[in-house]
Amino acid sequence: MQLIEIKNQAILSKSSQGFTVLEAVLASAVLAMSLAGSVRLSSASLTATQAHRNLDLASGLAQDLAECWGVQTAICTQQFSSSQWSSLSNDPTLLFTRTWQISAIPIPGAPAWCLQELRVTVRWPDGRGHPQGSELVWRHRRASTPSWAGL
Repeated sequence: MQLIEIKNQAILSKSSQGFTVLEAVLASAVLAMSLAGSVRLSSASLTATQAHRNLDLASGLAQDLAECWGVQTAICTQQFSSSQWSSLSNDPTLLFTRTWQISAIPIPGAPAWCLQELRVTVRWPDGRGHPQGSELVWRHRRASTPSWAGL
């Protein structure tokens, strides 16, 4: 009976010593890899969020110009007089450049100005090292009022 108690005490004393150094190193390595993955995922998420924000700003610039096309108000005239926008972002180095071209779309049997297309191109640096940056092309078509309408 005394022999069994000694063996039980020996087993208890070995199991109550704690983790070995190898177990601690492996647990630390797993923790370090999971933290590194988390940081990388957060960085990719921030980059994607900024890229989508810039695309949203560029889309807004193109849409504003398309909505002002043909409207003779002071604000719309100003839209067509400026091609660079830097105050849209908190980043002072981010400069949106907007260009546009109005072209007639030929329709057989109709005047040349009957159907027109506005092509707005917005460019901005994307921050990923591409020399040309990012570009958004927005196309908007408009038909003029026919002369028989009396307007």
